Parts: sequence; structure tokens; C-alpha cells
Amino acid sequence: MLFRYSLMLSVCLSGLLQATLSAGDPASVPIVEPEFVCKASTGKDQDDMCVWVHPEDPARSVIITADKAAGQLFIYDLKGRQLHSVKVEKPGNIDLRAGFPLGDEQVPLVVCNQREGELKLLAFRLDPQTRNLVRIDNGKILTKSNYGGTLYHSSKTGKFYFFSTTKEDGVEQYELYDDGTGKVAGKKIRHWPVGQAEGAVADDAAGVVYIGEEDGGVWKLAAEPDGSDQGKQIIKIGEHGLKGDVEGVALYSLPHGKSYLIISDQGRSRFMVFDRGADYRYVGAFSVKGATNTDGIEALPVKLGPAFPAGLFACHTDRGSRDTIVVSWKKIADALQLP
Repeated sequence: MLFRYSLMLSVCLSGLLQATLSAGDPASVPIVEPEFVCKASTGKDQDDMCVWVHPEDPARSVIITADKAAGQLFIYDLKGRQLHSVKVEKPGNIDLRAGFPLGDEQVPLVVCNQREGELKLLAFRLDPQTRNLVRIDNGKILTKSNYGGTLYHSSKTGKFYFFSTTKEDGVEQYELYDDGTGKVAGKKIRHWPVGQAEGAVADDAAGVVYIGEEDGGVWKLAAEPDGSDQGKQIIKIGEHGLKGDVEGVALYSLPHGKSYLIISDQGRSRFMVFDRGADYRYVGAFSVKGATNTDGIEALPVKLGPAFPAGLFACHTDRGSRDTIVVSWKKIADALQLP
């Protein structure tokens, strides 16, 4: 009788363990090793990042991070060496799009939100020769409130926009344009009543933007100004073991292949992957060695030399000096058995 009871208890415990693992216990997800860590001598909390791909030599591409505590933007090469820095008063999220029309040129546009002092959006051009940032906004792209956000380049009209997320004022969409003097100007054109959100990412080709509502989940919104104002919640807190806060949001989309939505589950220090082509089916989760309580993330499906044959994944860590960690996407694809 005692043996039978022990056997039943063992089966129950085994079932409980399997249920815990399937719910997304951090111990059950693969841990991938980073290629390098972006460390700045004056860095304090590099919690968001973007990547510029050199149009002729991918090996000369750079990673740009926003450090809200240090009040700086940092630029690194693909070995993690710091190249340049720019002072910004508490930068929030940072994003980049190529081909912004400015005067007679088309320049790589980098935008971040300034979260202290005069609340506004700051714009920079990345110089392809020096790989330095040069301020190009007119200083007048003021926001009512801002917390994070993302850029969007319309494939329909060619116009550029920034979606500014906030703590309590929803999401605001700003159109960005050349003011005629070689400076970037902006104007607010739309607003959505979403809860506290910071992370966001846009799909230029599909005309959609994804907003990470920290205590709710992920919302999908039409990115075009004349699109529907009715958002759809596609991922909810509690599903697939998602604990929250939902922080970083990124896309890994191949031109003629799979497309994945990746979110940072800060409460579990892991990253969850969803298949966009299968109605956001949950694919799996992974952790990055050294990354805890992650804020911003970035994914790039572009071959960047031998170290990054399938692109890269970058993430913030709240551990130590709160740096940016960079991983080869191939390691993630292998760990999750992605094509």
C-alpha cells in the first residue's frame, strides 16, 4: 500500500513538474552564450538599442545603444568596441531607418525620445564614413509625454513616423519630415488609449506596429495614419507562462521566409518567440547568459560576417553595469530548432 501511494505521489509530482516546465519555467528554456558585451567606460544602463547595416560592407555595421542613466548614446562596432558617444538628457528607446530624405540626400535616420527636461523627440543622421551621429532635428518635436517608441517607414507613401509610447497617455504617432532648412521636424497626427507601454516595433512592409503594454500583453495596431484605430491584443499576460512586465519587442523577418515576433518577459528574464505567419503561435523561449530583468531588445535578419551568419539578437541586462549583450541569431535558431 505504501509503495502504491509512493508511486502515485511520484506520478503526480512528475506531472506537476512537466506542467511547470511547459508553462515556461526559466530552468526549462535553453540558455545561449553571447558573442560579446557592449561596455562603455561611462555606461550605466544601456537599456535599448538599434543596428545600422553598412550598405556596402556589412562588417562595418554598428550597434547604437541608449543609456538613460548616463545620459548618452553609444556606438559600437561588431566586436563590441566603442566608437563614439553623444550626450542626451535621459534617452528612452532608440530606432533607425535608412533612406530619410533630407535636402538633396537620403540619410540613415536615428531617433530617440528624451524623457527628462523638455520632453521631445531627437533626430540624428549616421555618417556612413565616420559612423558617428550628427544631430539634425530642429529641437521642436515636442511630446506631451513619452516613455519609449519605434520608427515606421511607410511602404505606401514613403513617409516616416515615430510612435511614442507613454506611461499613462497612450501611444502617439508623429510624422517626421524635412522642414526645408535641412532639419527634421515633426507633428502629432494620431493617438491610441493603450496602458503603460515602453517597447514597440513596426513592420514597414506590412504597415503594422506592435506595442508592448507592460501589464497587459502585446497590441497590434495599423501603422498608416488612415488605418483603423481599433487595435487587437494578440498576446496576453498569463498565456504560455508570460509573467510580465512586457518590455522589449522585436521582429526577425526573412524576406521570403519565416517571421517571428520576440518579446522580453522581464519578470522571468527570458525571451518569448511567436510565429507571425501562424497567427502568433508560441514557438518557444530562450534566455541569454548574463541577461536578467531585460528591458530593450533588437533582432536583425542580416548576415554580418562569420560571427553572425544569420544576423544577431541584442538585449539589455539589469545585472552589473547594465550593458547591452549581443548574440548570434544562429545560436537561438539552433536552440529552438527554428528554420
